[in-house]
Amino acid sequence: MQYSVCKKFDIDQMCHLRKSVGWNELKAMMSNPQMENLFSIICTENGKMIGFLNIVSNNVTDAYIQDVMVAPEFQGKGIGTELMNRAISEIKARGIYMISVIYGEEKLRCFYEKFGFCTMLCGQLETRFEQ
Repeated sequence: MQYSVCKKFDIDQMCHLRKSVGWNELKAMMSNPQMENLFSIICTENGKMIGFLNIVSNNVTDAYIQDVMVAPEFQGKGIGTELMNRAISEIKARGIYMISVIYGEEKLRCFYEKFGFCTMLCGQLETRFEQ
């Protein structure tokens, strides 16, 4: 397995990975040239994307970890943990003050708590629905 920090990634492979974990592809949104990210971390095996994590940030005070996903057949092998460790290290190295993550399932709480995240109240509003 290979890990890489990158600004650009293969959108088709990322959308396929999103679908494999049960999420919508959002291909039109992901292909939009206005889509910005600070960086992404990708795990590949034999050229196939099997893990992905994206960072959105204002590059000074806040960074947001989003879209942490690992292909179902590779889950439980430490890939998500490695993606998170690399992301946190990179964000700290850039001197960004705070890191946030939003997860939609209670069962994921213990995964994020092991990195030091604490649970806070928050809200989220989806303003449009895309496939």
